[in-house]
Amino acid sequence: MSVRKLDRNIFQRLLGIPATGKPGNPESWNVDGRRVVIDTATMPELQRKNGAVRLEGKGLEAPVLVINGDDGLFHAFRNRCPHGKRSLDPVPGTGTIQCCSVGTSTFGYDGSHQHGPAKQPVVVYPVSYDEGRIIIML
Repeated sequence: MSVRKLDRNIFQRLLGIPATGKPGNPESWNVDGRRVVIDTATMPELQRKNGAVRLEGKGLEAPVLVINGDDGLFHAFRNRCPHGKRSLDPVPGTGTIQCCSVGTSTFGYDGSHQHGPAKQPVVVYPVSYDEGRIIIML
């Protein structure tokens, strides 16, 4: 299976530095029990196809990766590769996300393992969209 890798240098891969930049604006999202609600009007990263944000803190059990996928839908994942616990990034044009380490474990939007050393799928959270808000159920 041929796997497309994000354009990253070896140091980024060795250090596990994600391509998805700094965590999303904390003013643009909140946690309400087992729900995360994101205001897309104030989260410009999610207004474009293949845009992504990392959500961290605010009482989350684990970081969350939210993407505006190739398929035009929003997707949310536990932002930890099951193999090496590194962060994940979307891979534009492929309908996949990928571990930011040298192993490049790759997963479908449904969480299924497609390539690399990981043996388990990634955790996928249900997502809905309502009037400019993304709602993620943890």
